[in-house]
Amino acid sequence: MKTIKIGIIGLGTIGKGLYDAITLNSSFVFNRTGINLKIVGVCDKDEKALQVIDVEKYGINIMSIDDICLSDEIDIVVELIGGTTIAKDVIIKALKNKKHVVTANKALFAEYWEELFSIAYENNVLIKFEASVGGAIPIIKSLQESFVINNIDTIYGILNGTTNFILSMMRDKAYSFDKVLSIAQDKGIAEKDPDLDVSGKDSAHKLAILSLIGFGIKVTANNVYTEGITNLDVKDIENAKKWGYEIKLLAIAKKESDGVQLRVHPTLIKKTHLISTVNGVDNAIFIKGDFIEESLIIGKGAGSRPTASSVVSDIVDIAKNILLNKEEGLKYKLTDNVKEEKIKSILDLTGSYYLRFSVIDKIGVLSEISKILSKNNISIASVIQEERNENETVPLVILTHIAQEKDMSKAITEINNLNSITNNTVVIRIEE
Repeated sequence: MKTIKIGIIGLGTIGKGLYDAITLNSSFVFNRTGINLKIVGVCDKDEKALQVIDVEKYGINIMSIDDICLSDEIDIVVELIGGTTIAKDVIIKALKNKKHVVTANKALFAEYWEELFSIAYENNVLIKFEASVGGAIPIIKSLQESFVINNIDTIYGILNGTTNFILSMMRDKAYSFDKVLSIAQDKGIAEKDPDLDVSGKDSAHKLAILSLIGFGIKVTANNVYTEGITNLDVKDIENAKKWGYEIKLLAIAKKESDGVQLRVHPTLIKKTHLISTVNGVDNAIFIKGDFIEESLIIGKGAGSRPTASSVVSDIVDIAKNILLNKEEGLKYKLTDNVKEEKIKSILDLTGSYYLRFSVIDKIGVLSEISKILSKNNISIASVIQEERNENETVPLVILTHIAQEKDMSKAITEINNLNSITNNTVVIRIEE
């Protein structure tokens, strides 16, 4: 029996989870696969993080980054420090020293996948990244293995647990965005600087990875149209409920005959759709393929132990290659099998919309807005104007029929310039 020796760089939330997983549950891996996993070395710049390691009990060495990347004793380097600077240098150093690499770094992978895959190929080693998307949800493995025979044309879902928690609590408690964000930070669900999550950037990184693997297209997060949730109000969630919708931050990728849609934004989705029932920090990913037809995978999208579970899955996959000496299996190069595709502009989108106008309550305002919408080929499906307070600002809410995004953009710009409009209009797309 050969032991697979592991070096962990970064003992934060996921790193500590990985340490716990291997030290507590490695017997399950051995019983199910015959593979023996051993942590040989760990590294972290934070001395407090290193104090949780039982060096004597498990025979683990406290090492430097260079020691782990260059040691002949280590088979697999696990990068869990995050970011796109030091982490990139670490991974490249490990790959060039013939070390297999596992990472949970979605930002780095979404941006530099082509370079990293090429270096791994040149050095005949593997780089795995299951934990970069969806926490414990095995979405990368599903796309690469379980759904491998499918021509996949649709991938969308909830890819960020922080924003899903915020929207769920705004709905359930009628709290403001700022109040729920504070609660999420106190619970450790949101970062002290939450911008990556609430801006939609985190979801964009993950969608780029899923589109790369699922569609086989060249893409980075810069190709993804991105909006966050900071402009949403409790009123929007309550209004959506009246029409039978939930609001979710969805990441949406659709392959069409004239290009690929890649977008992240708040979305109204019918309460009858299973994704609308996914609440709290959970994630959900919907996939449509020609053989599987439709599949929805739901699970923990983040957290120490759920994400560590996916990291171990990658470690075991690499271990099987090492033990079976699958040299030919390592020669596959993903970068040779991706193609350039037109990424459609958001202005090419066609759909229906939720619009919330902040208007001065006076005669003729609705007529004025309706004329501008009509002039731009946008027809009204429903209207709500429950609050009345003459000459004061009140919300006016409209649902539209199918319209072109470019027409909507033009109309909203014109409407926002009206004297009767006191704040920028909230525009939320509807996904049927």
